[in-house]
Amino acid sequence: MKPIAVITHVDRADVGLVAELARERGIALQLVRPYRGDELPPLDRVGAVVAMGGPQSAYDDHPYLREEQRYLAAAVGDDVAVLAICLGSQLLARALGGSAEPGDSGLEAGMITVKPAEGATTEVAGEFFSFHSDSATPPEYAEILARSDRYLQAWSAGSALAVQFHPEITMRGIGGLLAVEGPKLERFGVDVATMRRDAERYFADGADDSRTLLNRWFDRLSR
Repeated sequence: MKPIAVITHVDRADVGLVAELARERGIALQLVRPYRGDELPPLDRVGAVVAMGGPQSAYDDHPYLREEQRYLAAAVGDDVAVLAICLGSQLLARALGGSAEPGDSGLEAGMITVKPAEGATTEVAGEFFSFHSDSATPPEYAEILARSDRYLQAWSAGSALAVQFHPEITMRGIGGLLAVEGPKLERFGVDVATMRRDAERYFADGADDSRTLLNRWFDRLSR
């Protein structure tokens, strides 16, 4: 299989379980950092695209984000598989005719419960790590797959699967995130210690829901 292009938006991005499962399947990853000036690879040279999360907002006026949106739209138009995560899902929504905006339910951070949407043809459900305050409105033709008690969490459109949460993240990645964001979260009254304990329990138990979702996506690639 051709390599998977992984678009990152921050230095030392935690590709985590995506990298682990790709390695198990013998699939190479090509990390691309447009914010550092990297060019996005031609779509005929990649087997799939993963658009990662990041601290930016999808509606920020950065040329590299506009270019990424055009790239994601072209990938779906060419039937190239796309997995869009957090910021990536918001960029994908804009790319396909939807929108991204500040969330109306505030910060959603820590382990959350994701429940399948009524009538969804693909089940996305379980416990996942989340960290966002922006949200996305997918295009009208998208299929809504899952929600939490606060936000839309998963949808699909053509060859793309978009998730607001972080199935790729590892405990190491969460530790790095909290090292940077933890003090600020505590100033806003977030119980960071409990957030960390919940995450440690999840990964000690094997992070099964994250692995299940990602394995299903990789299985579709192989078919």
